[in-house]
Amino acid sequence: MNNYIHRGRTVQEIESKKDHEEGPRITREKETVLYMITIFCKGKHKYSDKEKLIVEMLDNSISSNHSIEVELCNECLELQQYASRRLSLCQFGENKSTCANCAVHCYAPSQRERIKEVMRYAGPRMLWSHPVLTIRHMLDGRGQKTLRELGS
Repeated sequence: MNNYIHRGRTVQEIESKKDHEEGPRITREKETVLYMITIFCKGKHKYSDKEKLIVEMLDNSISSNHSIEVELCNECLELQQYASRRLSLCQFGENKSTCANCAVHCYAPSQRERIKEVMRYAGPRMLWSHPVLTIRHMLDGRGQKTLRELGS
């Protein structure tokens, strides 16, 4: 992954730049994915060894930050880090649609299947544990034109 080049820049260069540019939309997406993966891990990986993780959620547009403490197994931690990295690299930035409505599939096929499994399991359960975040995510996806619709 260290040698991966995206539009002439290394991932590290993009990530260091994006850390300063992420606004409320990307931060909220990262938080939503983190909670979904946590719900999935609790429900599906009950007997796996878990590691406590404190994730700093930084919203540079409003100089706000907060920490979220979760417990994830190694497999789910890896997926969370991958999803967070993909959100940081999203070419649409703050104007992104929800991933389900996007025509650009930036996840590797295996990771895409894993995140779909997480979302199918955790999506309905998110409404009970994080109702505001769930509703905001649903509203983010409503009324947006996908790239396919814009192109035709």
